[in-house]
Amino acid sequence: MKLLKLGMSVAAFSAVMASSTLAMADEYKIVVLQSLTGGAAFIGKHVADGAVMAADELNEKGFFGAGNSLVYEVADDATDRTQTLSLITRLAADDKVLLVMGPTSGSVALAGANVANERAFPVLTTTNSMEVVENGPWSFILTQPADVTIPYLADFTAQTLGAKSCAIIGVKDNEAYVALQRKYEELIQAQGVSLASVDGVALADSDFSALATKIATSDQDCVFIGTPAAQAANMVIQLRQAGLDPSIPILGHNAFASPAFIEKGGAAVENVYLIGAWVPGGDDEFSQAFAANFQAKTGVSADEWHAVGYSGMQVIANAIKDAVAAGKVTREGVRDALGAQTDIPVVIGEGTYSYDEHRVPRFGMKVMQVKDGAFTVVEQ
Repeated sequence: MKLLKLGMSVAAFSAVMASSTLAMADEYKIVVLQSLTGGAAFIGKHVADGAVMAADELNEKGFFGAGNSLVYEVADDATDRTQTLSLITRLAADDKVLLVMGPTSGSVALAGANVANERAFPVLTTTNSMEVVENGPWSFILTQPADVTIPYLADFTAQTLGAKSCAIIGVKDNEAYVALQRKYEELIQAQGVSLASVDGVALADSDFSALATKIATSDQDCVFIGTPAAQAANMVIQLRQAGLDPSIPILGHNAFASPAFIEKGGAAVENVYLIGAWVPGGDDEFSQAFAANFQAKTGVSADEWHAVGYSGMQVIANAIKDAVAAGKVTREGVRDALGAQTDIPVVIGEGTYSYDEHRVPRFGMKVMQVKDGAFTVVEQ
């Protein structure tokens, strides 16, 4: 009689072990809640696209260890307070969700922060509003507040350009843009630069002929435009057409750091100054690789908000990894780890991202100028 051999083939054993490993794999779930529609979609959709790309890359590289992964869902806050509150309330009730990346704009972010702090649920909002941070220990901001970013541009205006009076044009129906404009006004006036004029436009506006004529025929030695990139490019074109003296510098904040600014503005935007956390195309190995991969994957050039989303996901992933290492993969553990993040490699600013002791993000800005149809960093 033949004896049956106990055991199994190498292939069968490997299959069982692989199945066992997969069964033991950990998944860390987050939700990317951004304005995919509504008034802030020009920010939120791009942040979400950058964040998703980062999450996929991190999983492909095995960032969380063999078999482990970051599981994400993408949801739309629609730039709507009611929808935001409903979504965050529902997500807070799902104990598998460790963190929400969002919502996007300041108005809905603050409402979301209220719910998050009531429910002990970490949210990393895209806005730069310090009210979100001040709301409680569970709400964070992803982007640097105006107190951090605008001094780069204000100092450049007053000290490097030596401006004495500046015409201001800003968006009046976006809270974040208004905050940036007001901080710029405050800081240049503190350095002796007067406001030649202050005008507001709506995000939906496109005909600036009357305003352009007014500015072009007025007396100022700089013009600040605080609008999204494509709208600003249109405005610069109309200012040039109205006869604005080419020697008068035009400046804008980090919204200009988008390929759309040059694509829409063409020759008209040559020599315009701006600040940005993102140098389109990248300016080091990490950021250049991101730019190339994003172009290849999406068919579009990465702008500042794509880069912010990509960088934000790097910060979130490192926080979760630190919470895992500390044996505290809970909402509280992730919250504590997030606030302790320092020197995380990112594709924005000076290349590293840190939270200070007040949970204010710090990653730096650069002064740039459009030269020969490209963004170039201004040496100071």
